[in-house]
Amino acid sequence: MTTLLVTPRHTPRRCLGVKFKITFVDSINKLIELFREFPGIGPRQAKRFVYFLLTKDAGYTNEMSHLIADLRNKIHTCESCFRFYDLGRSSHADLACQTCRDTNRDGTSLMVVSRDVDFENIEKTKAFPGYYFILGGNLPVLEKNPETKIRERELLSQIEKRISQGLIEVIIALDYNPEGEHTREHVERTIRNTPIFSHLKITHLGRGLSTGSELEYTDSDTIKNALRSRI
Repeated sequence: MTTLLVTPRHTPRRCLGVKFKITFVDSINKLIELFREFPGIGPRQAKRFVYFLLTKDAGYTNEMSHLIADLRNKIHTCESCFRFYDLGRSSHADLACQTCRDTNRDGTSLMVVSRDVDFENIEKTKAFPGYYFILGGNLPVLEKNPETKIRERELLSQIEKRISQGLIEVIIALDYNPEGEHTREHVERTIRNTPIFSHLKITHLGRGLSTGSELEYTDSDTIKNALRSRI
């Protein structure tokens, strides 16, 4: 009878293949889960992203990973409006973005928006000459601790600072959906309940934006009309 001996050199090779397969699958699943955390991205889209990256060459993926890793070094948060901005060739001493440092802008008006994309969409219309403030999101309708979801204290501090520079109007430009409306009501109430702001004019976007609209997806002409007819 012949005895089959399994030498140690065979076992590691087989185990190595299994380990590689598990590691490969785990990497894919981990990336899928990370992509699913992106706004509006579901499991199918996340999976397509991963397999798209697998079809690209090393130069593409290396450049992407380098840019992502470098985000924290080159992108900063403005200390005035709280939007993200590229530091570029500016000094690290410049804690405010180019928009907030622009002394030619109209200091009598401050526009409050939810997100950076809203700022960008409004700014490209060239219809608003004043300054901005980024709330950082909208309030869920049943939120019990609003100060943890938006930059409420920072907004009040910025309004107080700009009053000394001639601020007379605060424009609350938020989405026309339930969360946006709830946030607008909360922000307006908070400002009005602050005695030193009692003289301020508080307005919001008027005609042109339909119910359910998000500023991120609203065209420039509609935003211009809403600004002109603000109430």
